[in-house]
Amino acid sequence: MTIYTGINGYLDSLEIGQVRKFLVELRNYVKTKKPQFQEIISSTKTFTEEAESLLKEAIQEQMDRFNLQEQV
Repeated sequence: MTIYTGINGYLDSLEIGQVRKFLVELRNYVKTKKPQFQEIISSTKTFTEEAESLLKEAIQEQMDRFNLQEQV
C-alpha cells in the first residue's frame, strides 16, 4: 500500500513532513473503511484489479480528508 501510494504520485502534493502522517492515517483508513482490501490480499495473495480499485478509492478519500484536516 505504501509503495503503491508513493510510486504512483499520490504523495507528490504533500510536504515531506506530512508523508508519514498521511501514510499512517491511510493504513488506518483502509483497515476500518475498506476491509475488503485486506480480505482480497489475504485470500488471493495477489494485488488484483479489485484490490487496486479499492486502494485508489481509499487513497483519494483519505487525501480529501487529510487536506481538510491540514487546512484547519
